[in-house]
Amino acid sequence: MASRPQSIPRLLSRKPRPLSKESQRAGRSSGPTIELAADHKTKAFTVLDVVAAVAIIGILVLLAVPNFGNYLRKAQEVRCTANMRNISVALRGYLQDHGNVWPQGPSPESGAAWEDFWLGVLQPYGITDKTWQCPAILARSGTDAPRVHYTPTMFPPVPGIADRWATQPWLIERGEGHGHGALICFPDGSIKSFDKVLAELGAR
Repeated sequence: MASRPQSIPRLLSRKPRPLSKESQRAGRSSGPTIELAADHKTKAFTVLDVVAAVAIIGILVLLAVPNFGNYLRKAQEVRCTANMRNISVALRGYLQDHGNVWPQGPSPESGAAWEDFWLGVLQPYGITDKTWQCPAILARSGTDAPRVHYTPTMFPPVPGIADRWATQPWLIERGEGHGHGALICFPDGSIKSFDKVLAELGAR
């Protein structure tokens, strides 16, 4: 008579048979074994490797240092140009809101009163005190730098006069900030250096 097959739950519930004493002494098991081999050896840096790395870094630093000044001056000029362009946009907004009449402030000879006027008149248009400052002039002069680094043209209170001449500047940078003449902002929003303007006029 054939024996009845055991059910799957009974097969799963069966406990594994313990190893025989012979297998235990031999260090063998009844199932397959997996042996993992790991190489724990690591290669340490030698003194020569460290010296070579330091030498390479030194060479890279020597190559970068001469150009760092040029990068800094270019970044300052880019920031200065952005400042003047933002002020130009704010002036355009002011003209639209005030019958196309230019802001009527005191003369530059009034000093602090002139600076206070221009620092305040364009604040409603998003122009902060920092926008009026050229980073190159600020870095060179430090605490002695003026608060307003761009001089707006003094137009009379005549509607539309600020746009009457395309070559009449709206803003002129105060001083030599970038090595090629003061930056000049024109009514169309373009910004050119003084040297470039002279070259276009054939004077240089």
